[in-house]
Amino acid sequence: MVPGHMATGEDLRDGEPMYVRDAVFEPIDTPTAVDEVARRIRQAIVLGVLRDGDRLPAETELAKRIGVGVMTVRAALSELRADGLLVTHRGRLGGSFVASSDKALLAGGGSEDPAELRRRAEILGGLEAQAARLAADRITPEEVGVLEDLAAEISGTRAPRELGLLNNRFHLTIAAASGNRDLVAEISARRAELYATVFAMSGLRLPIEDEDEHHDDIVRALSGRDGHAACEAMWEHHRATLEAVLRTAP
Repeated sequence: MVPGHMATGEDLRDGEPMYVRDAVFEPIDTPTAVDEVARRIRQAIVLGVLRDGDRLPAETELAKRIGVGVMTVRAALSELRADGLLVTHRGRLGGSFVASSDKALLAGGGSEDPAELRRRAEILGGLEAQAARLAADRITPEEVGVLEDLAAEISGTRAPRELGLLNNRFHLTIAAASGNRDLVAEISARRAELYATVFAMSGLRLPIEDEDEHHDDIVRALSGRDGHAACEAMWEHHRATLEAVLRTAP
């Protein structure tokens, strides 16, 4: 093939599925370091890891933890301030604080097309089902206790906003219990994107799940160290949640 020449159907092996070709030649969207730092902070706000009024670590600390320069962090924080997500106060007790999680959520996280939403939800569901399978072997009694408490809180909560945050904590706790950092990072990113999309679709109203027992089923399987049952229960939970979301979609 001539260097720089884009492959055509004739250049590729006959009979190769078209979707494989599409995936190979998907446009690359590589964010800058500034964009990536801003994305991670948005993600933390969307997932409820950072809440309204929470103070972020100092710029130097953020730079050290993320592994970038202070100027990169400073530019990312400036971008988030411009979007209304952060506010910065000067002085001894100053710093950068979360100003509006609503703005982060209402900005959305991607396409609201039902078919696209389903595809993304299926990927996240598969990742979280695998995390549950791994967690069944690696979870600690303390983590099981945290999940039991979260499941009880979820069952007793009918405030949509709080329910969403509790659910995120539940899923991220299981992801962390899997012991696979790459899997945790991928789940966190995809969950934040999908959650923001659903939140934007519902206009600050999230669907209340009718299947509260799914959380109990997952915890029971994890407590019993039954990886297969944990995987199945997590997948069913995702399926039911997706159907509830699509039913309420405008």
